[in-house]
Amino acid sequence: MLLRFDDGSRGVFTVSQVSAGRKNRLSFELNGSRKSAYWNQEEPEKLWIGHRDRANEVLLADPALFAPEARSAIHHPGGHNEGWPDALKNMMLSFYSFIRDGKNPSQDKADFATFEDGHFSMCIMDAILKSAACEQWVKVIERKKAPVI
Repeated sequence: MLLRFDDGSRGVFTVSQVSAGRKNRLSFELNGSRKSAYWNQEEPEKLWIGHRDRANEVLLADPALFAPEARSAIHHPGGHNEGWPDALKNMMLSFYSFIRDGKNPSQDKADFATFEDGHFSMCIMDAILKSAACEQWVKVIERKKAPVI
């Protein structure tokens, strides 16, 4: 899928459930004029950083290197893999903490995926299907949101 953002940035997103040897691959690559970064879910403890003017590097996950907001989601010392089960655990921990702390979803920002996030994901999927059918660019249109009760 080709992406074009409001600020003019462009991107590519690839999904495949038929690629041999790739059972559950998710990866991100960001490319700039001087540096690039690549992360692959199959090796979640590594971040590849590419440089134009010096050697490339691989940064290994280490809680000491993360921002304080992210550090709370890391439960193992550096050198130990965290992955899919940890992401689900962290999401549920955030969800239950939100409820325990008496936060209100209509007023407080959630640090976990919400029904709104799921709704927006479905709007993206609708645009992908429409774009594939008509073979042209399609804007993602977010449907009217239901009130929070």
